[in-house]
Amino acid sequence: MTTNALHNIAGSITAGCFSTILGHPLDTIKVHQQTSAHNFKNPSSSLHVAKELCQGNVLRLFKGIGPPMANQIIMNTVMFSVFHKVKEVTSQSGMDNRSASLCSGLVSGFATACVSTPFDWFKIQAQLSLTQNQESSGSMHAKATARTDVLSICKYLWHDNNQQMTKVIQTIYRGHIPNLAREGVFTMVYLGTYDLISSAVKEKRYQQQQQHLPMQDVIMISSFTGACAWICNYPFDTIKSVMQSSKKKQGVGNSSLSIGAAIRSIYKSGGLTSFFRGMGPSTFRAMLVTSARMIAYEKTLQILGG
Repeated sequence: MTTNALHNIAGSITAGCFSTILGHPLDTIKVHQQTSAHNFKNPSSSLHVAKELCQGNVLRLFKGIGPPMANQIIMNTVMFSVFHKVKEVTSQSGMDNRSASLCSGLVSGFATACVSTPFDWFKIQAQLSLTQNQESSGSMHAKATARTDVLSICKYLWHDNNQQMTKVIQTIYRGHIPNLAREGVFTMVYLGTYDLISSAVKEKRYQQQQQHLPMQDVIMISSFTGACAWICNYPFDTIKSVMQSSKKKQGVGNSSLSIGAAIRSIYKSGGLTSFFRGMGPSTFRAMLVTSARMIAYEKTLQILGG
Protein backbone atom coordinates (compact mmCIF):
# COMPACT_ATOMS: atom_id res chain seq x y z
CA MET A 1 0.00 0.00 0.00
CA THR A 2 1.38 3.41 -1.02
CA THR A 3 2.05 6.28 1.38
CA ASN A 4 -0.66 8.38 -0.25
CA ALA A 5 -3.17 5.57 0.26
CA LEU A 6 -2.27 5.32 3.98
CA HIS A 7 -2.59 9.09 4.34
CA ASN A 8 -5.98 8.92 2.62
CA ILE A 9 -7.19 6.23 5.03
CA ALA A 10 -5.94 8.19 8.06
CA GLY A 11 -7.66 11.34 6.81
CA SER A 12 -10.88 9.43 6.13
CA ILE A 13 -10.94 7.89 9.64
CA THR A 14 -10.41 11.30 11.27
CA ALA A 15 -13.03 12.93 9.04
CA GLY A 16 -15.56 10.15 9.68
CA CYS A 17 -15.30 10.33 13.48
CA PHE A 18 -15.33 14.11 13.66
CA SER A 19 -18.24 14.66 11.27
CA THR A 20 -20.42 11.92 12.79
CA ILE A 21 -20.13 13.19 16.35
CA LEU A 22 -21.11 16.69 15.21
CA GLY A 23 -23.90 15.69 12.83
CA HIS A 24 -25.64 12.66 14.35
CA PRO A 25 -27.99 14.49 16.78
CA LEU A 26 -29.36 16.62 13.94
CA ASP A 27 -29.69 13.53 11.78
CA THR A 28 -31.77 11.84 14.48
CA ILE A 29 -34.18 14.81 14.48
CA LYS A 30 -34.31 14.75 10.67
CA VAL A 31 -35.18 11.03 10.49
CA HIS A 32 -38.07 11.44 12.94
CA GLN A 33 -39.45 14.42 11.03
CA GLN A 34 -39.31 12.43 7.79
CA THR A 35 -40.79 9.16 9.05
CA SER A 36 -42.65 9.69 12.36
CA ALA A 37 -44.26 13.10 12.07
CA HIS A 38 -47.55 11.77 13.47
CA ASN A 39 -45.85 11.06 16.83
CA PHE A 40 -45.13 14.71 17.56
CA LYS A 41 -47.33 17.68 18.47
CA ASN A 42 -45.44 20.02 16.13
CA PRO A 43 -43.44 17.91 13.63
CA SER A 44 -42.49 20.91 11.48
CA SER A 45 -40.53 22.43 14.38
CA SER A 46 -37.13 20.80 14.79
CA LEU A 47 -36.77 22.33 18.25
CA HIS A 48 -40.06 20.80 19.49
CA VAL A 49 -39.14 17.39 18.03
CA ALA A 50 -35.73 17.56 19.72
CA LYS A 51 -37.28 18.40 23.10
CA GLU A 52 -39.75 15.51 22.87
CA LEU A 53 -37.02 13.08 21.85
CA CYS A 54 -34.56 14.17 24.53
CA GLN A 55 -36.97 14.07 27.48
CA GLY A 56 -34.27 15.70 29.60
CA ASN A 57 -31.45 13.48 28.31
CA VAL A 58 -29.48 14.90 25.37
CA LEU A 59 -27.64 11.59 24.92
CA ARG A 60 -30.85 10.12 23.49
CA LEU A 61 -30.10 12.07 20.31
CA PHE A 62 -26.91 10.01 19.91
CA LYS A 63 -28.76 6.68 19.73
CA GLY A 64 -27.68 4.62 16.75
CA ILE A 65 -24.36 6.47 16.36
CA GLY A 66 -22.33 3.24 16.00
CA PRO A 67 -23.38 2.27 12.44
CA PRO A 68 -23.03 5.78 10.98
CA MET A 69 -19.62 6.17 12.65
CA ALA A 70 -18.40 2.97 10.99
CA ASN A 71 -20.21 3.97 7.81
CA GLN A 72 -18.52 7.37 7.67
CA ILE A 73 -15.06 5.90 8.15
CA ILE A 74 -15.55 3.33 5.39
CA MET A 75 -17.58 5.68 3.18
CA ASN A 76 -15.03 8.50 3.35
CA THR A 77 -12.25 6.10 2.42
CA VAL A 78 -14.25 4.86 -0.56
CA MET A 79 -15.49 8.33 -1.52
CA PHE A 80 -12.11 10.10 -1.54
CA SER A 81 -10.22 7.13 -3.03
CA VAL A 82 -12.70 6.55 -5.86
CA PHE A 83 -13.00 10.28 -6.58
CA HIS A 84 -9.25 10.80 -6.96
CA LYS A 85 -8.81 7.61 -9.00
CA VAL A 86 -11.66 8.40 -11.41
CA LYS A 87 -10.47 12.02 -11.69
CA GLU A 88 -7.01 10.76 -12.62
CA VAL A 89 -8.39 8.37 -15.26
CA THR A 90 -10.85 10.87 -16.77
CA SER A 91 -8.25 13.63 -16.90
CA GLN A 92 -5.79 11.34 -18.67
CA SER A 93 -8.49 10.41 -21.18
CA GLY A 94 -8.73 14.03 -22.30
CA MET A 95 -11.96 14.98 -20.54
CA ASP A 96 -12.18 18.66 -19.57
CA ASN A 97 -11.68 19.52 -15.90
CA ARG A 98 -15.32 20.45 -15.17
CA SER A 99 -16.74 17.24 -16.64
CA ALA A 100 -13.98 15.15 -15.02
CA SER A 101 -14.74 16.58 -11.55
CA LEU A 102 -18.51 16.12 -11.80
CA CYS A 103 -18.19 12.62 -13.33
CA SER A 104 -15.74 11.61 -10.58
CA GLY A 105 -18.17 12.84 -7.95
CA LEU A 106 -21.07 10.92 -9.49
CA VAL A 107 -19.14 7.63 -9.69
CA SER A 108 -17.77 8.15 -6.18
CA GLY A 109 -21.34 8.64 -4.92
CA PHE A 110 -22.54 5.42 -6.54
CA ALA A 111 -19.65 3.57 -4.87
CA THR A 112 -20.37 5.01 -1.42
CA ALA A 113 -24.08 4.15 -1.75
CA CYS A 114 -23.20 0.46 -1.75
CA VAL A 115 -21.71 1.00 1.70
CA SER A 116 -24.13 3.55 3.13
CA THR A 117 -27.45 1.79 2.38
CA PRO A 118 -27.10 -1.07 4.92
CA PHE A 119 -25.48 1.20 7.52
CA ASP A 120 -28.33 3.69 7.14
CA TRP A 121 -30.86 0.89 7.65
CA PHE A 122 -29.29 -0.06 11.01
CA LYS A 123 -29.02 3.60 12.03
CA ILE A 124 -32.69 4.29 11.27
CA GLN A 125 -33.85 1.22 13.24
CA ALA A 126 -31.95 2.46 16.30
CA GLN A 127 -33.11 6.06 15.92
CA LEU A 128 -36.78 5.17 15.45
CA SER A 129 -36.76 3.03 18.59
CA LEU A 130 -37.19 6.32 20.50
CA THR A 131 -40.77 6.64 19.22
CA GLN A 132 -41.47 3.00 18.41
CA ASN A 133 -41.29 2.11 22.08
CA GLN A 134 -43.86 4.80 22.93
CA GLU A 135 -46.09 3.93 19.97
CA SER A 136 -46.31 0.18 20.62
CA SER A 137 -45.43 -0.11 24.32
CA GLY A 138 -46.03 -3.53 25.77
CA SER A 139 -46.12 -5.43 22.50
CA MET A 140 -43.57 -8.03 21.43
CA HIS A 141 -42.59 -5.90 18.47
CA ALA A 142 -42.04 -2.89 20.70
CA LYS A 143 -39.60 -4.86 22.81
CA ALA A 144 -37.76 -5.88 19.68
CA THR A 145 -37.59 -2.41 18.18
CA ALA A 146 -36.61 -0.83 21.49
CA ARG A 147 -33.23 -2.53 21.14
CA THR A 148 -30.77 0.07 19.89
CA ASP A 149 -27.48 -1.86 19.95
CA VAL A 150 -26.29 -3.44 16.70
CA LEU A 151 -26.20 -6.99 18.08
CA SER A 152 -29.83 -6.92 19.18
CA ILE A 153 -30.96 -5.43 15.88
CA CYS A 154 -29.03 -8.13 14.03
CA LYS A 155 -30.75 -10.85 16.08
CA TYR A 156 -34.23 -9.57 15.30
CA LEU A 157 -33.28 -8.95 11.69
CA TRP A 158 -32.21 -12.58 11.39
CA HIS A 159 -35.34 -13.98 13.06
CA ASP A 160 -37.77 -11.59 11.35
CA ASN A 161 -36.49 -12.81 7.99
CA ASN A 162 -36.88 -16.48 8.92
CA GLN A 163 -33.11 -16.93 9.16
CA GLN A 164 -32.73 -16.56 5.39
CA MET A 165 -29.66 -14.61 4.33
CA THR A 166 -31.19 -13.57 1.00
CA LYS A 167 -34.11 -11.89 2.78
CA VAL A 168 -31.72 -10.27 5.27
CA ILE A 169 -29.71 -8.71 2.44
CA GLN A 170 -32.91 -7.56 0.72
CA THR A 171 -34.02 -5.93 3.97
CA ILE A 172 -30.83 -4.01 4.72
CA TYR A 173 -30.61 -2.87 1.09
CA ARG A 174 -34.17 -1.60 1.06
CA GLY A 175 -34.18 1.89 -0.41
CA HIS A 176 -30.93 1.29 -2.31
CA ILE A 177 -32.14 2.80 -5.61
CA PRO A 178 -33.13 6.18 -4.11
CA ASN A 179 -29.93 6.03 -2.08
CA LEU A 180 -27.91 5.59 -5.28
CA ALA A 181 -29.54 8.75 -6.61
CA ARG A 182 -29.05 10.48 -3.26
CA GLU A 183 -25.35 9.65 -2.92
CA GLY A 184 -24.64 10.20 -6.63
CA VAL A 185 -26.21 13.67 -6.68
CA PHE A 186 -24.74 14.62 -3.31
CA THR A 187 -21.14 13.63 -4.05
CA MET A 188 -21.27 15.02 -7.58
CA VAL A 189 -22.28 18.43 -6.25
CA TYR A 190 -20.24 18.27 -3.03
CA LEU A 191 -16.88 16.88 -4.13
CA GLY A 192 -17.17 17.76 -7.81
CA THR A 193 -18.00 21.41 -7.18
CA TYR A 194 -15.56 21.60 -4.26
CA ASP A 195 -12.78 20.37 -6.54
CA LEU A 196 -13.64 22.95 -9.20
CA ILE A 197 -13.93 25.90 -6.80
CA SER A 198 -10.82 25.00 -4.78
CA SER A 199 -8.78 24.63 -7.98
CA ALA A 200 -9.99 28.02 -9.19
CA VAL A 201 -9.17 29.64 -5.83
CA LYS A 202 -5.67 28.13 -5.82
CA GLU A 203 -5.07 29.39 -9.33
CA LYS A 204 -6.44 32.92 -8.96
CA ARG A 205 -5.63 33.74 -5.34
CA TYR A 206 -2.49 31.75 -4.68
CA GLN A 207 -1.20 31.15 -8.25
CA GLN A 208 -0.94 27.41 -7.47
CA GLN A 209 1.92 28.14 -5.03
CA GLN A 210 0.50 25.95 -2.25
CA GLN A 211 -0.85 22.41 -2.33
CA HIS A 212 -3.42 22.87 0.44
CA LEU A 213 -5.88 25.73 0.90
CA PRO A 214 -5.99 27.69 4.18
CA MET A 215 -8.60 26.32 6.59
CA GLN A 216 -10.86 29.37 6.26
CA ASP A 217 -11.14 28.71 2.53
CA VAL A 218 -11.81 25.03 3.14
CA ILE A 219 -14.61 25.90 5.58
CA MET A 220 -16.29 28.38 3.24
CA ILE A 221 -16.09 26.24 0.10
CA SER A 222 -17.06 22.93 1.73
CA SER A 223 -19.96 24.53 3.66
CA PHE A 224 -21.34 26.07 0.47
CA THR A 225 -20.98 22.94 -1.68
CA GLY A 226 -22.28 20.73 1.15
CA ALA A 227 -25.43 22.83 1.57
CA CYS A 228 -26.08 22.92 -2.19
CA ALA A 229 -25.54 19.16 -2.44
CA TRP A 230 -27.92 18.40 0.44
CA ILE A 231 -30.72 20.60 -0.90
CA CYS A 232 -30.43 18.86 -4.28
CA ASN A 233 -30.56 15.33 -2.84
CA TYR A 234 -33.00 15.83 0.06
CA PRO A 235 -36.15 14.42 -1.65
CA PHE A 236 -34.20 11.21 -2.41
CA ASP A 237 -33.14 11.03 1.24
CA THR A 238 -36.76 11.34 2.39
CA ILE A 239 -37.87 8.51 0.08
CA LYS A 240 -34.99 6.32 1.29
CA SER A 241 -35.76 6.98 4.96
CA VAL A 242 -39.45 6.16 4.55
CA MET A 243 -38.64 2.93 2.66
CA GLN A 244 -36.08 1.81 5.23
CA SER A 245 -38.42 2.50 8.14
CA SER A 246 -41.53 0.99 6.51
CA LYS A 247 -41.26 -2.53 7.89
CA LYS A 248 -40.83 -1.25 11.43
CA LYS A 249 -43.93 0.87 11.08
CA GLN A 250 -46.04 -1.79 9.43
CA GLY A 251 -44.99 -4.65 11.66
CA VAL A 252 -42.91 -7.78 11.34
CA GLY A 253 -43.80 -9.94 8.38
CA ASN A 254 -45.40 -7.22 6.25
CA SER A 255 -43.95 -6.34 2.89
CA SER A 256 -41.93 -3.15 2.64
CA LEU A 257 -42.87 -0.08 0.66
CA SER A 258 -41.87 0.17 -2.99
CA ILE A 259 -40.41 3.42 -4.35
CA GLY A 260 -43.77 4.38 -5.87
CA ALA A 261 -45.66 3.57 -2.67
CA ALA A 262 -43.16 5.56 -0.61
CA ILE A 263 -43.54 8.59 -2.89
CA ARG A 264 -47.34 8.39 -2.73
CA SER A 265 -47.24 7.99 1.06
CA ILE A 266 -45.01 11.05 1.47
CA TYR A 267 -47.07 13.16 -0.90
CA LYS A 268 -50.32 12.13 0.82
CA SER A 269 -48.99 13.29 4.18
CA GLY A 270 -48.65 16.91 3.08
CA GLY A 271 -48.00 17.42 -0.61
CA LEU A 272 -44.68 18.39 -2.14
CA THR A 273 -43.50 20.09 1.05
CA SER A 274 -43.46 16.67 2.76
CA PHE A 275 -40.43 15.71 0.67
CA PHE A 276 -38.53 18.58 2.29
CA ARG A 277 -39.76 18.17 5.88
CA GLY A 278 -36.84 18.67 8.27
CA MET A 279 -34.63 20.17 5.56
CA GLY A 280 -33.74 23.24 7.66
CA PRO A 281 -31.77 21.56 10.45
CA SER A 282 -30.63 18.90 8.02
CA THR A 283 -29.06 21.49 5.71
CA PHE A 284 -27.38 23.09 8.71
CA ARG A 285 -26.14 19.63 9.65
CA ALA A 286 -24.87 19.13 6.09
CA MET A 287 -22.90 22.37 6.27
CA LEU A 288 -21.51 21.37 9.66
CA VAL A 289 -20.65 17.81 8.64
CA THR A 290 -19.24 18.55 5.20
CA SER A 291 -17.01 21.36 6.45
CA ALA A 292 -15.89 19.30 9.46
CA ARG A 293 -15.20 16.32 7.20
CA MET A 294 -13.10 18.35 4.79
CA ILE A 295 -11.25 20.22 7.56
CA ALA A 296 -10.34 16.96 9.31
CA TYR A 297 -9.36 15.30 6.02
CA GLU A 298 -7.26 18.20 4.72
CA LYS A 299 -5.63 18.86 8.10
CA THR A 300 -4.67 15.21 8.50
CA LEU A 301 -3.10 15.21 5.03
CA GLN A 302 -1.19 18.38 5.91
CA ILE A 303 0.13 16.88 9.16
CA LEU A 304 1.15 13.67 7.42
CA GLY A 305 2.64 15.57 4.51
CA GLY A 306 0.08 14.19 1.95
